[in-house]
Amino acid sequence: MLIVPNSWTSDSVGTRILIAWNASKEARRAATDASPLLSEAELVKILVVDPNRNPGRHGEEPGANIALHLARHGAPVDVEQLESDGASIADAVVNAAIRHNADLIVMGAYSHGRSRQLLFGSVTRAVLKNTTVPVLISH
Repeated sequence: MLIVPNSWTSDSVGTRILIAWNASKEARRAATDASPLLSEAELVKILVVDPNRNPGRHGEEPGANIALHLARHGAPVDVEQLESDGASIADAVVNAAIRHNADLIVMGAYSHGRSRQLLFGSVTRAVLKNTTVPVLISH
C-alpha cells in the first residue's frame, strides 16, 4: 500500500528511497514489493536502527545481505546503521528520511495484538502519523 501524506507536493516519488530495515519477513516483503522502483532510483538508503538489538536476525554486518541482494538487481544501495539513543524507532526513520531528502519510505508493517499496541505503540502507526513523505508499506 502506498500512503501519501496530504502535505506532499512533489511530482516525483521513488527517486530517493529509504528502506527501514530490521530483517523481518515484513521488511523483506516490503523490499521485494518495492523492487521495480529500487533499480530506477537515484539512491536507495537502507536504514538499520539499533542494529545490535537483534544480532541473530541481521548476520555479521547489519544491512549487508539486503544491500548485496538489491545491488545485484541494479539498485544504487547505501547502508546506514543508526543508534536510536533512546528516541523512538519511528522518529529515527522519519528523521533519516528528511536528512537524506528521501521521497519514499519503504517499510514492513507488523501487526501486534490490540493490547500490545496500547502498551508499546506501533512503529508503523507512528511513522504514518509523523511522516512528511510517501510510505510504501507491506504486510
